[in-house]
Amino acid sequence: MSLLSRFRSWIRPTVADDAEPRAPKEEEAIARSAARAIAGPAKEVEGGGALPQIQRLARAGRADGPTLDEAIALLRQVRGTVHEASAVTHALKDPDLRAVPEPIRVACADILAARGDEAGALRVLEGSSSTAGLVLAADLHAASGQLARAVGAIERVLARDLGAPGARERHQRWSQALGYTRREVRRLDEATVVTAKAPKGPFHLLREVARGGAGAVYEAEDKLLGRRVAFKVYHGRGADRAQLEREARLTAQLGGPGVLRVFDADPEEGWLALEWVPRGSLRDILRTGAADLLAPVGRWARPLARALARVHAAGLVHADVKPANVLLRQQHDPVLGDFGSARRVDTPGDGGSPGYVSPERLAGRGSHPRDDVYGYGRVLEDVLHRLDEAGGGGDEAAAFRALALRCVGPDEERPADGADLVRALP
Repeated sequence: MSLLSRFRSWIRPTVADDAEPRAPKEEEAIARSAARAIAGPAKEVEGGGALPQIQRLARAGRADGPTLDEAIALLRQVRGTVHEASAVTHALKDPDLRAVPEPIRVACADILAARGDEAGALRVLEGSSSTAGLVLAADLHAASGQLARAVGAIERVLARDLGAPGARERHQRWSQALGYTRREVRRLDEATVVTAKAPKGPFHLLREVARGGAGAVYEAEDKLLGRRVAFKVYHGRGADRAQLEREARLTAQLGGPGVLRVFDADPEEGWLALEWVPRGSLRDILRTGAADLLAPVGRWARPLARALARVHAAGLVHADVKPANVLLRQQHDPVLGDFGSARRVDTPGDGGSPGYVSPERLAGRGSHPRDDVYGYGRVLEDVLHRLDEAGGGGDEAAAFRALALRCVGPDEERPADGADLVRALP
């Protein structure tokens, strides 16, 4: 069975991957409705025109058109028939394809791919963020030999759902073919305890708050000054001296708006004392479900773009822009943390987090500001996805969604760096 065939066998039962499972009778009713639309008394328009119900696909989701469920059922019914091309044409009639509901776009892209129009299918899928859309796009990229883009798309799926059918197997196979390996790290949502043997330092460790590939971060108290700090302990202690010194120097060098403050460091013992941000990271907020704290989006997204502009103006690439590394002092005051992967522009490196690494870096390109722009777009995408689930966002969210799509799109269409990103802000 081919790559696309295997995917279609998975996707057909539920193209709208976020929908609630329907009862068998409801599925049968929708199927009968679609069947009547095709086989009923309606006749084709003279000269090979579309059936009336197929013409209505252009108004799917509107008061005078079929419901989303009816449109998806109709597209399933016409697969492999003489009506499928007409159905896709009408379903995608809106000049702005991204205005078409994503489940309909995924279903149409699947039909186009089956007809041999992989390029057309990928155009239809541009801007997709659902699991079904990303997996189909990944398969199409892989089939056309664009393994870096395939890995990038499937990592976006894994960043949201490690259990997505076939996602990990695809990631492993394509990564091996690409020559890309990712470091296995402890999951951040595992239960943790304060380290049994704390490094020497003037701090009392209170609790572990995060863990990544380089080290663990604790909430701690400065014994002398009585203030809270974020106490980062490198896994390798003294063995990581060079990396720790680089992180400390770069963080201090970039000190100012949008960058987490560093207070102290001990390369021999392998720790850094950093500013403590009680509100936590965007990742923390997303996990608590308090999406309202992230709206309006521009309140934190605009200063975050300006922070990246400062990083890039210094000739650096952060190289690990993701929700866990964006902390909020206040809703309007985001700060970038964890400069352990930061490096000079064009410097090679294998750092970064799956799901937030640009396809170009996956393919082996040296670090570029566009990699951070890609990460910024992914951060926006994650937040906007959660706001959509909460039913919020409004017009401003729509404007930032367009920017996010540009940031995660083809490399040449992204803002070139942070300064260009600031100019592109809505």
